[in-house]
Amino acid sequence: MTKSQFNIKISKDLLIKVKRQAMISGKSLTEHITDLVTKSLSNNDNQNIDLSAVNNIENLEKRLLSIESIVSNREYLSQKLKPFTNSEAVKCTKFMRAVFDKELEKRNYDDKSEAFDDFLQSVQVFDGLNKLFSDRLKEIMLSDKPSPWTGRELNELTGEDKCNCSIRKGLIHWTGKTECPSQQEICDKGEELVPLFLMRSGTHYFQKFPNMQ
Repeated sequence: MTKSQFNIKISKDLLIKVKRQAMISGKSLTEHITDLVTKSLSNNDNQNIDLSAVNNIENLEKRLLSIESIVSNREYLSQKLKPFTNSEAVKCTKFMRAVFDKELEKRNYDDKSEAFDDFLQSVQVFDGLNKLFSDRLKEIMLSDKPSPWTGRELNELTGEDKCNCSIRKGLIHWTGKTECPSQQEICDKGEELVPLFLMRSGTHYFQKFPNMQ
């Protein structure tokens, strides 16, 4: 079959997702995109969308994200990770709230509660939070003067599996920011990482929430 070159422009995030799918399927990027286009055309012709294949890809992406969440920033893997301390929990609180606020502004939500519900769905993909933790997370994300997480709370939330925090994975899933720092890096360098997620106004996050310092 004669082949022709087909150039398109897509967002960086979409390209990353397509490359990830190609890697999972064991195909080259060209082969994977060709298969996607062929299948899409076939589905349109037959008026029969293969939801099973879509769900399988989504499930594979979720599993891959869980693995990436554990192995990102490999310099931390040589360390025996200790449970969350209170100071680490405060840094995690600042980090997750800053990311949430940035995404809230980016999407122009009219209702912050609606934004939180959307975010919570992303968290629930990886761990079904009980009402106690859901309410605490809502307080942290929406309250003007939130009390930060404690080390005990985060240790209970993660089952002491520090690198597998469902809130961090939920943030990645909700924002599409695959370059998110590892959980331990957030614990170690929380205040240094927050500037990466400053709001467009340039207001420093800690100036907005001084009680969390």
